[in-house]
Amino acid sequence: MGNAIKSKTIDIAFVFDDKFSDLFRVAIYSIAKNTKSNLAVHIVDCGIAEQNKDLIRKFISEFKNISSVEFKVPKRIEVLESYTIPTHFSTAIFYRLGIPKIFPELSRVIYLDCDIIAVGDISELWNEDLDGRPLGVIEEDGNFFNTKTKLRKMQEINLPENKHYYNSGVLLIDSKQFEKSQIFERVVDFVKNTDLKLSCPEQDAMNLCLDDDEHMALDPKYNFIPFASSSEECLKKIKEPIIIMHYAGKKPWEVNKKIIRFAASCGMEKYHMSMMLKYWEYADYIDKKKFSNGNIFQTLKFLYKCLFQPIEKFISRKCCHFQKSLFGQRKKKVH
Repeated sequence: MGNAIKSKTIDIAFVFDDKFSDLFRVAIYSIAKNTKSNLAVHIVDCGIAEQNKDLIRKFISEFKNISSVEFKVPKRIEVLESYTIPTHFSTAIFYRLGIPKIFPELSRVIYLDCDIIAVGDISELWNEDLDGRPLGVIEEDGNFFNTKTKLRKMQEINLPENKHYYNSGVLLIDSKQFEKSQIFERVVDFVKNTDLKLSCPEQDAMNLCLDDDEHMALDPKYNFIPFASSSEECLKKIKEPIIIMHYAGKKPWEVNKKIIRFAASCGMEKYHMSMMLKYWEYADYIDKKKFSNGNIFQTLKFLYKCLFQPIEKFISRKCCHFQKSLFGQRKKKVH
């Protein structure tokens, strides 16, 4: 093993502010419910109100397999705070790469975004061999990206087409190797000096800064993105996800639960519906009302996608089959 795992406790880190407090509770509930090992939770506090911290402490005390929770406020980094960031992000996203500095006592740590649920035991991820590398990551190729999406992203950030692109929402970090490689410093320096418009700032910068031998590509079952363009094909390959990530395309808390459940009971598009309902299995434990009264317009958009996407795929397959057969007939005539 390149990185011997001595600790029996799994250290998990999150980085968030007040807006994500409820999502964090859904995430940690799903992890605690599905993981047998002892867990320690480390939170980078990017602006969490004291009442929400008390709520989180009280909530976490319900779980026998969570031994501790701690909050730490990161040092201000002026370069990041002055960086113009896309509106749906905050500078908090950069602090996930600062976790080894904020919690220097941790030798190995799993970082997770808050908009996830674990549907399997995360000890599988914890026990992955990094072979002496600082970082375990999950690539978006074939998970979030189809070929066209990947090409567009590579052109956007000037990344060579033969390289993979990795998601920063789930990271397995070897702190000693990570600090030795100065990954955080390199990403901050890149952001400070780049002229590129980065749509996913710290994730794009991470992909541009990391060398091939600085990360270990892990199984996409640890970061399955359910509503991406190629997600159904990816699910067939991995079969059993451990972590369902991002809910890219449509967030369960943005749609109306009653309408979605009614549509599901009518037999509408099983895959997308099942992914929504899976989130509510855990969210309902936190608060049945809070995650249920989403925007009606967003709900109708989601239902429209569920109804017409299968039809579009069917037509696309038929057109592709027709083109191939037509090309085959022309080839025969030429010969």
